[in-house]
Amino acid sequence: NELWRRNDTDWSGSDPFILDNTARDGKYYRYTSFRAQSSSDLSHWYDCGMVMELPAGGWGDAWAAEVVYDDPTDDGEDNGKYYIYFSATFPDAKSSGAYKKDVLGPNLTTVTQPRSLYVGVADSPLGPFRMVDFTSAAQVGQENVRVIDPKNYSYDSTYVKYALFEPIAMNAACAKALYDRVEEGEDYMSNNIDPSPFVDPVTKKKYLLFNDERQPSPILIMEMENWLKPKYETLKVIARSGYYTVEDFDRAQKGETVEKIPFENLTNKVSEGPFMHYRNGKYYLTFSINGYTDPTYAVAQAVSDRVDGGFRKLTEEENGFMLSADDGGNKFVTGTGHHCFFNIGEKLFICYHVHTTPNTIEDGRAYAIDEVKFVSITDTKGQTTEVMYVNGPTVTLQPAVREGMEYGDISEKASVKMLKGKLAKNSSENWLNDGLLTFNERLNQAFHNKYVKETEITEDSTFEISFENYETVCGFMVYNSKHKNDIFYKIKNIEFISEENGAEKTYFIKELNLDPKANLLYNDFELQYGNYVLDAVAYGGGVNAEFEPKRIKTIRFTVEVPSGQEKVGISEVAVIGKIN
Repeated sequence: NELWRRNDTDWSGSDPFILDNTARDGKYYRYTSFRAQSSSDLSHWYDCGMVMELPAGGWGDAWAAEVVYDDPTDDGEDNGKYYIYFSATFPDAKSSGAYKKDVLGPNLTTVTQPRSLYVGVADSPLGPFRMVDFTSAAQVGQENVRVIDPKNYSYDSTYVKYALFEPIAMNAACAKALYDRVEEGEDYMSNNIDPSPFVDPVTKKKYLLFNDERQPSPILIMEMENWLKPKYETLKVIARSGYYTVEDFDRAQKGETVEKIPFENLTNKVSEGPFMHYRNGKYYLTFSINGYTDPTYAVAQAVSDRVDGGFRKLTEEENGFMLSADDGGNKFVTGTGHHCFFNIGEKLFICYHVHTTPNTIEDGRAYAIDEVKFVSITDTKGQTTEVMYVNGPTVTLQPAVREGMEYGDISEKASVKMLKGKLAKNSSENWLNDGLLTFNERLNQAFHNKYVKETEITEDSTFEISFENYETVCGFMVYNSKHKNDIFYKIKNIEFISEENGAEKTYFIKELNLDPKANLLYNDFELQYGNYVLDAVAYGGGVNAEFEPKRIKTIRFTVEVPSGQEKVGISEVAVIGKIN
């Protein structure tokens, strides 16, 4: 647990969200619907139980909870509130008349039962959160009160008092944002899911992102006057399922031919689970596509210079699908979606869910965490820009990532050179410690071939990793190729050049052999007859060792090209050394 981690499927849950509350109490909180866990290091988690209960009276399921902290006084005192946003199925929706199928417009897919957004408030990240009753001045403050007059609704308005969006005002806003129509709002519940609060670090304005299930499934953004008071006039569509831009969708509605996204809308026509990240003047809108039950569930990215519009989804050449199960082709993990980001120091990580059992939703979902890198590319307009790249999804052992670590991967501090052997044409040893693991053989291959490369060798080759000064090292890892025909099965003759009492001393590991159970998947049919026919290799896998800490300046190792193979690809190396 100190040096390594693994995305084990015993972290059960779906639609994960991690709140970084370390500035206030030194802890992180992980939410799955209304259950929470806490951790001070992101490695050891403690179950804290339920943080909120829904009101009695026929409520349907609830999901996709996200929490935001807000202190409007800004007086240096910690006296703010925590707000939990979530989706829920409207109670008794089929019989209440709260939803009208005919409002979806021509040629647009209907949804059988409406969902709406709700919010709870608490003094602590562990609650107990109270579901906000927007008719209660005592609960939300006089300026936020929404008076519910039963005469305004043609259905039972008992539950409308809890809805974040007042139906009549929201439907008028949707008519303008979705259809560019000015009309009076109607008294049905809007069909929204997956709320995600975002504070613009530039303007400090508050925003709420969410999905509308009217097809083709738009992602919307709305400015919030405060976390309980929407500014309906600011509602905007910032993405459309299947289209690179909102403008492309608008042109298509006029009969124009536009380029559509080939790997989106393959199953469910949905863009859901939006999340926003800001970096260096760019806003990254990330979202899930293709439906959570499907193996092709993935996280895509769009980029804009503005928070409230102008987003363009990235192409495959630009790593548009930043996290995926390789269009369902990954044999070890599927259903990679509905995510959030969080930081450990200056490093960015993504938390997401996967299918507990690959290729099926029947056994539920589990949490996973991997690191997010930013890769500088030349985009389709010829401009240099940064795009997100995830070192994942991983299922094998990885260097640990947690708050307050003493040891971590320090390989980026080293230089690498080949001592003997032969590189494949156009390959380079410099890719051994560029920080990027190689993934996928279907999606984004133009991007991978240009920016995320393996060091390829055509004969047994010896490499040397050198540090400028002696480093305290206690672990070593070599990552394998993503191509099943280019993998190594062993790393041999591993030397660690150390210093003890002012004299050089060499430590030695004869060989590290690949664990087939963790890294390889053989054809089930052939196994019945005793034939080991390799079907797939786990992306991000390899061999590793750990040992007592030693002062090490140089590491040498030899990669063997197996008999019958033309070459071997090495994705990356990791050196576990002291970082504090």
